[in-house]
Amino acid sequence: MANLPRTTVPNIFSFEELPKSLVIGRSLFFGISLLFLITSVICTWNALKWVDKPFAGFLVNERMVVSYLGPTHWTGVQAGLKFPDKVLKANGRSLISTRDLEKVIASVPVGGTISYSVQKGEQLIEVTIPTMRFSWMDFWVTFGTGLLTGLLYAFIGVVVFALKPDTTVSWSFLLSCMFLSISNVTAFDLVSTHVGLIRLYFFATTFCPAVVLHLSLVFPEKSKLLKYYPNAKVTPYLLSTLLVIPLELFYPDPKFLTVYSWVLFYTVASATALLGSIVYASVKSASVLARTRAKVILFGAALAFPIPAAAPIVSFWGGSLAGVPIDIAELPLLIFPASIAYAIVKHNLFDVDQYIKRTVGYVIMTAIVATGYFALETVVKTAILDPLLGSSAEKAYPIVFALLTVFAFNPVSLRVQAVVDKLFYRAQYDYKAAVTKVSDAITSIFDLNELVRQVIETVRKELFVDQAGVVLLDDRKKACQAVFIGDEAVTAEAAQQMKRELCIAYDDPLLALLAKEKKLVTIYDIEEDPLYASVREPCGRRFSELGATLALPLYAHDEFTGILAIGHKKSGHFYTREDIELLKTVSGMTSTAIEQAREKGQKEIMRKLFEKHVSPEVAEAVWQQRELFLEGGRPRSQKLTVTVLFTDLKGFSTVSEKMDPQALMDWLNGYMDKMTKIVMDHGGIVDDYFGDAIKVNFGVPLPRKTEAEIRQDAFNAVNCALAMDEEMVRLNRVMMEQGLPMLRMRVGIYTGPVVAGSLGSADRLKYTTIGDTVNTASRLESFDKDLTLPHLETSPCRILIGETTLRYLDEQFATQKVGELSLKGKDEKITAYCVLGRADQYSPGVLSDQKSPMRQA
Repeated sequence: MANLPRTTVPNIFSFEELPKSLVIGRSLFFGISLLFLITSVICTWNALKWVDKPFAGFLVNERMVVSYLGPTHWTGVQAGLKFPDKVLKANGRSLISTRDLEKVIASVPVGGTISYSVQKGEQLIEVTIPTMRFSWMDFWVTFGTGLLTGLLYAFIGVVVFALKPDTTVSWSFLLSCMFLSISNVTAFDLVSTHVGLIRLYFFATTFCPAVVLHLSLVFPEKSKLLKYYPNAKVTPYLLSTLLVIPLELFYPDPKFLTVYSWVLFYTVASATALLGSIVYASVKSASVLARTRAKVILFGAALAFPIPAAAPIVSFWGGSLAGVPIDIAELPLLIFPASIAYAIVKHNLFDVDQYIKRTVGYVIMTAIVATGYFALETVVKTAILDPLLGSSAEKAYPIVFALLTVFAFNPVSLRVQAVVDKLFYRAQYDYKAAVTKVSDAITSIFDLNELVRQVIETVRKELFVDQAGVVLLDDRKKACQAVFIGDEAVTAEAAQQMKRELCIAYDDPLLALLAKEKKLVTIYDIEEDPLYASVREPCGRRFSELGATLALPLYAHDEFTGILAIGHKKSGHFYTREDIELLKTVSGMTSTAIEQAREKGQKEIMRKLFEKHVSPEVAEAVWQQRELFLEGGRPRSQKLTVTVLFTDLKGFSTVSEKMDPQALMDWLNGYMDKMTKIVMDHGGIVDDYFGDAIKVNFGVPLPRKTEAEIRQDAFNAVNCALAMDEEMVRLNRVMMEQGLPMLRMRVGIYTGPVVAGSLGSADRLKYTTIGDTVNTASRLESFDKDLTLPHLETSPCRILIGETTLRYLDEQFATQKVGELSLKGKDEKITAYCVLGRADQYSPGVLSDQKSPMRQA
């Protein structure tokens, strides 16, 4: 079976054959990734320095505003401090910066209390809070979750870019993930380590809405707005620029809060725009892929947004989410970019489709476990365990949660995976049964047209597609045969009409692309992948004309033979990995079946050409070497060195006048059978019959590669002529018994170059030789029909050969020089010789006599 190369992950490290713009883009991608890694390392290194460090029991930013980061057991959180409370004094000392606070903390032992003056809204309150030691658990809750979230965002963005590099969609998604990653990773620095990353945080926070808004313009499908106003995609970045400049300038002055409020509003607006484009695509889009993408993302949004969507806004205005730290509450948000990531790469990432689906399932389960943990902590622990167990509730809670996880995780996980599978349209048909049906449909079919029709119908039936077709290349004609069948072609006439309308050139850009790529290509690849920018217009138009969504190349023995093109699924869903695996199998089986059908057709052509003219051994040898002999399903023209033999009967007209027509025909057929058998016994091929004349070739169809082989052909031709002479003696004896006049035969033999090949139409082919050698042999046979030589008194056959043939005979035959002959249609004279017989039948004196003059009968 022909192997179709599997869909492979693009090699983003390869810059070969990339245009300069893409090389710059790839370099920028690696630069951004490196910047994120450096930022993560810096933040992690500085955060680790906080472990075992005394701190106030709460965190503040450079403006001395209390952070939203902090678990419930921190003394500051228990004292009621929360964002955006502002700490003014500590132990009576005014606090201008975080360094002032650190000096106060260092002056008291761990656990010692510090009195704070705090501005809470319009009130000024005094509160006493014990200091604490920053533990590894605190490190994980405050920084670790942000780091993990940032790494996951970055990982999702990088994976999407790696799988679909250089596209506008993947760039927008990558940048949005990177900005979110930087925001999460640097968030801890803003309220603890203060190494100066707040400027980077502001930049990422301000430009994240811009790339999200840009993403909404190109995904799930390209907005019509960009069609009429292509520069509209620049507008979001201009807005971010206008916001980030005053934000950077005003901070830490309170005036920056007004600008930051607009940044938050811009963030919500961009997210709303993205959700709006997704909802619109799910309802109104004519694109199957866009609708499928939209449904996947809406499912992800439904899981991701309920808890964390309002967290930043609630925190900004001083609220909280049931005591759950905001960084923990934001973990489910990962589901949303994960669903977008899947939707972006879904349509051509069929080989890893199942792993992405599993990953989505794992992400969902992680979110469920995390959400469940904090929900149980808030509800079960507070409402049930604390009243029942009192102080022991803190120890009992982890055990209760572990038991619930053990018993509930697997059933919930299976249910979640089932929902994901249903959402992502996992095929429900039996793959093995479908392959069996395809195999049964094309097995033992050797008619190429019927085979193609069966393949198309089977694919349409098994995958429920509206249209499918096959385009086959004809190398000999440099043309294509295209057969497409759709729902509208309900009759054979309609299907034939469709076939006539689909005129595809041999050098069609889509065929050239598939031959080069050697993998499945979808219409969405053509529309979105910048690597196909140069062929986007012609290939997109061809996809549209074919009514196809995807196309697979057909290969036989590593030779590109055509494509299998598939339309839209009637369900409105896009193709799943299982569908693609089935199509790959079908394309392989189809390639093999087409190759077998063509091979059968070629063998039939050769059978018709040679079955009555060559021995079975020669026919088998020709077939075994068909790759050298055939071109485009028929014998290719070849320049060969061949010995050509012509025969004709003298006196046959007189005989035919005395015989009954039926008897004459029977005699002539018997004569031809005997002569043909002699030809085949001597390794010749009967080229043609002309009444009672015969044309024979020695040295075809397989080319002779050595002088010895050419010499053997000349030897065989002369031996064949002498065997015909012996047969004529027997035939004349029968003629005499029947009272009919005897017949004589003329034979002309000449050796030299010819052009051998097939002539005629596709329905009526004839293998023959042409050239000067053929003409010379014919003229030798017909030269001076009344010419007689001494040996003809006892022999009924005159055999004239040219000097070129004589040179190959090595004196194995007795010959008589006839002389320099002027043949009809030849400017130069030909030296001719008459073959008397085999050398062992004549004395040396006769063999040496080469000058006997011609005599006229």
